[in-house]
Amino acid sequence: MNPEVNPAWVRFGVEVKKLRSKAGLTQVQIHSRTGISASMLSAIENATRAPKRNHAELLDKALSTHGALVRLWLDINDSVNVPDWWRNIGVMERNAVEIREYQMTFVPGLIQTDAYIRTAMRQARRWDSADVIERDVEARTSRLDKLREDVFLWFVVDEYAFTRVVGDEQIMRAQLSRVLDLIAQGRIQVQVITQPRPLHPGMSGPLRVLDFQDRSPVALVEHLVGEEVIDSPQTVRQCRSLFGALQAEALSLSDSARMLEKLREDYG
Repeated sequence: MNPEVNPAWVRFGVEVKKLRSKAGLTQVQIHSRTGISASMLSAIENATRAPKRNHAELLDKALSTHGALVRLWLDINDSVNVPDWWRNIGVMERNAVEIREYQMTFVPGLIQTDAYIRTAMRQARRWDSADVIERDVEARTSRLDKLREDVFLWFVVDEYAFTRVVGDEQIMRAQLSRVLDLIAQGRIQVQVITQPRPLHPGMSGPLRVLDFQDRSPVALVEHLVGEEVIDSPQTVRQCRSLFGALQAEALSLSDSARMLEKLREDYG
């Protein structure tokens, strides 16, 4: 019986075979450069085996394709493993050079822990099975590691997102530790808008602004079941101005970090 073709990976297999042929290399020669067996490479090219990210990385190096196969692998992997409404947004996140985000009631999704995400999803999506929840937890927790290494991440968050208890105090302490660790590593910038606070520019809801090297910026506005992508230049400029106004309302970076450290201590 012939192995069954996996339709999701046909495009990847075709691209690998095309690039290998263009480089004038046999499957055996690729094996000597990557350690990927000729039989495995044949299965990848014929889409009868799903490649792993490590395969894409090794093939990129062997074929001198400068990350093209990893990017293709990520795009296809998204379409297989994440919900429909996340697919295009996940691609945009990975290609963004700057992401600015404001959140009112929850810790931003890119920096949530798995326990925090799981608890929040179980409360909000009681109709979904445990398997569906776990799939989406895995998809969300992997988002940060899929971003560009040089991406600039700036978050403005209402204090309430850190003081409302999602699950229990242990989950919240671990969540604050993750945020503080990412700050200490220089991966993210976080400013907190303290309570009590009069009405401020962000009361209309969460938003994100994404900038890219090779295309116009977009804004993302959250709704009940996902995010709306906005590419109108005028509206994106308005969202960028709104984010700047929120930064002005928030504590400085250093004061925000000290506040988060105090909140972590309060959780025991």
